[in-house]
Amino acid sequence: MQQDGNPGQVETNRRKALDFAEKALTQQAEIILFHEELLVGYDKNLKKLAEPVNGVTTQAFQKLLKGSGSLIIYGLTEKDNDEYYISAPVVSKDGVIANYRKTHLWWKAEGLRHEPTFYTPGDKLVTFLYRGYLCGIMICYDGDFPEMTRSYANLRCSMVYWLNNRGSRGPEEVKGLAAGNSMIMAVSCCCGKNEEGDPCPGGSNIAGPEGEAIAEIWDREGIILGDVFPGKVAEMRKKNPWYTGLRPELYHY
Repeated sequence: MQQDGNPGQVETNRRKALDFAEKALTQQAEIILFHEELLVGYDKNLKKLAEPVNGVTTQAFQKLLKGSGSLIIYGLTEKDNDEYYISAPVVSKDGVIANYRKTHLWWKAEGLRHEPTFYTPGDKLVTFLYRGYLCGIMICYDGDFPEMTRSYANLRCSMVYWLNNRGSRGPEEVKGLAAGNSMIMAVSCCCGKNEEGDPCPGGSNIAGPEGEAIAEIWDREGIILGDVFPGKVAEMRKKNPWYTGLRPELYHY
């Protein structure tokens, strides 16, 4: 899913997301992915606008999914007591089945995008099962560390869902991670204008396990769909020299 950022416009963003999700469900979408900080974005009132993981938006998505086996992953500005997180809840008809908190906070910025000023980092990777296949989640700057996608591959994930809130995150930035790890990757980014009024082309995309671009969207809101085959990933990974050639005994961390 690619949607305008509209920073601070929680009600507008929620209504639009529910509409997009409903349309995606009519097109037989099984996992629906929205961008990082879908509701709030980077806004000075983030503490006032933040929600708990089981808050209004999660409940609205859960209600929409009633009678469905699909899932929705969305970017939440999460409030948990006195802590704030950049999060990605995974919502089913039964509620939240997983919640990932961004582990690598973006630091090379001033003001609202200096994330360590406002947020607490998460402390673990998160996986969830869908139709018997393990899936992982990462948020924006997380994915700039190739260890993230490799770690999810080592955890035997077949798919990674990558939420972003930045100018763009197109297929060129995804294909190497996908091909090097034999990983199916769905990537969502906002479009429209950011909090400074700068344009965000978006570039939301779906990449196959050989790095091939299955679908992409630029410069507009909309839904992209892709048929993927996670059952083929494990065998492909066994034959992938970029994965099997790893020599961890040589590396230092």
